[in-house]
Amino acid sequence: MKLIIAEKNDAARQIAERLSTGKPKRDKVYNTPIYRFEWKGEECVTIGLAGHILAPDFCDSVLFDKKLGWYSVTEDGEMLPADMPDGLARPPYDTKRKPFLADGISIKGWKLESLPYLTWAPVIKLPAEKELIRSLKNLAKKSDSVIIATDFDREGELIGSDALNKVREVAPDLPVARAQYSSFTKAEITQAFDNLVSLDQNLADAGESRQHIDLIWGAVLTRYLTLAKFGGFGNVRSAGRVQTPTLALVVERERERMAFVPEDYWQIRGMAAAQAAAEDDRFKIAHKTARFTDKDAAETAYGHVDGAKTATVAAVTKRSRKQQPPTPFATTSLQAAAAAEGISPARTMRIAESLYMAGLISYPRVDNTVYPATLDLGAVVSDLAKINPALAPICKKVLAGPMKPTRGKVETTDHPPIYPTGEGDPSVLDGGQR
Repeated sequence: MKLIIAEKNDAARQIAERLSTGKPKRDKVYNTPIYRFEWKGEECVTIGLAGHILAPDFCDSVLFDKKLGWYSVTEDGEMLPADMPDGLARPPYDTKRKPFLADGISIKGWKLESLPYLTWAPVIKLPAEKELIRSLKNLAKKSDSVIIATDFDREGELIGSDALNKVREVAPDLPVARAQYSSFTKAEITQAFDNLVSLDQNLADAGESRQHIDLIWGAVLTRYLTLAKFGGFGNVRSAGRVQTPTLALVVERERERMAFVPEDYWQIRGMAAAQAAAEDDRFKIAHKTARFTDKDAAETAYGHVDGAKTATVAAVTKRSRKQQPPTPFATTSLQAAAAAEGISPARTMRIAESLYMAGLISYPRVDNTVYPATLDLGAVVSDLAKINPALAPICKKVLAGPMKPTRGKVETTDHPPIYPTGEGDPSVLDGGQR
């Protein structure tokens, strides 16, 4: 049996539906949904995780031995070396009060004295989804090979690597391959599973480094700020790699807002229309001085036009402007475009994620703004015309001319920019998805 590990349950279902020669059979291992199907004459099963199944943490203490140096011990008894700076005090200590121990330092409690040691303590991985891990191991024991089919990015590679480590605990010799895809279309899923590659451990390690930095930054600074402000009592003062710089930006903007001193100004505006024009043909007019900061000057100017029934066009100035077509969507530009329609960034990503999981758009968390040469944009446009008749005239016009896509400044090789896959039925979409 071939075990396929996806990042989420919806992804596991989509993969099973795209690869299956028939209809996949929904089943359960313990309480975890799985999908059984046949692909190329071989029995397969897909299981969806819930994102990260392991979470980084610290051991309860760091200990010192004259021969071994600094180290920590896991719950399983594994000894992990700790690369502590030479300047940190070593046992025996003058006091036995926590966090000081006879042979080291306790880093479990919130004590200022333990924070320098916490910064350098080994990071361990603890189960975050015990039921999923149990189900994963159960399937691994019955499998002949494993395919990691998590999202193709740094976090997806780490999720796949962590899952593989758990598989190795019960089936250390299973062959492993990686499926890389950017959308849940049948063509792309089939292409990915027909051209399997190896898991990129360097990319997974990059994701794990991010986890370690988040943990160390958050744990040490949060404890320090809380202890320094409240002495260990009262509200927690949280800090984080992302949240702290973001908070600084918010505070800076708020200070600018509070320091702003409003100034009065005056504007002269009106409505006009050509002679014998219909009511709907009226247009806005304004004084050439957009804003008057002097009230007397504004009143003088207004006195010249107050009560006027006619106006004369003194001159006509024509200008031509060339507007470049937009660059392909990356995550930030998608959020900006949606914000212009009144949709918040958080809601935008929820909608984009649902469209991606439904196979309607490509992977939505990308920086890339350059379409790869391997992406058949003509086929995408043709498919859009088929599923949405309202777009057919525009698609026909695009297909009639030379197709040269725009490109942005950022080019990566993991995922293409966000694009509609040309699959699905637009009539079943809700308002936000449309």
